[in-house]
Amino acid sequence: MIRGLENTAASCRTEGVMKDTTLCYIEKDGAYLMLHRNKKENDLNEGKWIGVGGHVEPGESPEECIRREVTEETGLVLSDVKLRGVIDFISDRWEDEAMYLYTSDSFSGELQSCNEGELHWVPKDQIFTLPLWEGDRIFLNYLLEEKSFFHLRLHYDTEDHLKSSRLLPPVILASASPRRRELLLQIDIDPAVIPSSVEEVISDVSPEEIVKSLSRQKARDVAGAFSDGEIIIGADTIVVSGGKILGKPHTHEEAAEMIRSLSGHTHEVLTGVTIIRAGEENAQKKEITFAERTYVRVAEMTEAEIMLYAESGEPMDKAGAYGIQGTFAAFIEGIDGDYSNVVGLPLRSVYRALKSL
Repeated sequence: MIRGLENTAASCRTEGVMKDTTLCYIEKDGAYLMLHRNKKENDLNEGKWIGVGGHVEPGESPEECIRREVTEETGLVLSDVKLRGVIDFISDRWEDEAMYLYTSDSFSGELQSCNEGELHWVPKDQIFTLPLWEGDRIFLNYLLEEKSFFHLRLHYDTEDHLKSSRLLPPVILASASPRRRELLLQIDIDPAVIPSSVEEVISDVSPEEIVKSLSRQKARDVAGAFSDGEIIIGADTIVVSGGKILGKPHTHEEAAEMIRSLSGHTHEVLTGVTIIRAGEENAQKKEITFAERTYVRVAEMTEAEIMLYAESGEPMDKAGAYGIQGTFAAFIEGIDGDYSNVVGLPLRSVYRALKSL
């Protein structure tokens, strides 16, 4: 299912969080493979013609999801896919979703029946004669016009009618961190989230050069798929205490050890940021890399306080085993520098760099 059908927004929406879904239009001989939703009961998509896709499962990337969904629903195995855009579905009735939109003209296998509807190859010039969602007509038109990567926001009302559509600036965050996306939203930048999958290589010694290098690797990895002025932001954050770099803990015991080393001391938080404006050839491509440093003073903590925090779920996905915006704020005596840098992205410096591009 492409749009949340089982629960209303009132009962299942988590504030500020969208469910990730995928959709793919498979192409052959000038036609798209379309799914006519006419088999399921209580189907919001009943009678509509859509592409093939579904919800991203935990631990699964959008590309892994679309490859799996296409095989499960059609029997086809995609040899290659191209990410064409991200569609935000905002609804006054259903759960909000961020949909990763793909196309593919390279596949193998034999088409099989689908339990959600009937599959048909529809010539592109006949697509708009079908019963489609109003918003689908907008992004299908972008696909047919061969528009480069786009980020579209669609807002539906309680009757599932399209209230508004807005093409957002093509800013891409090469990080899965929800905190970095939330920070960008504070300064009215709503990025498409395409996490880097590059295998990070550390060859520098200086903590500042390490975070700059890692941010550059992430941004360049994602930027390689774009060439039409898109802005890609890559970032990496580390904590340095007593000359030792503290990454993300793997166990609660490791988290406790890190927090123990921070207790009663001042440490450094460094975030490396790389911002790339994609372009055809190097003449149009621009890149900025910088690092931001913030000093954080942590109060003396009792062993009970250390263990209670370490055994919570909060430290496990954070450099230095803490989040300044969470319950650990009770132990912060003060900071010297940019607060947002400690959260994961130095907003003022990012904004200035974006302006320069």
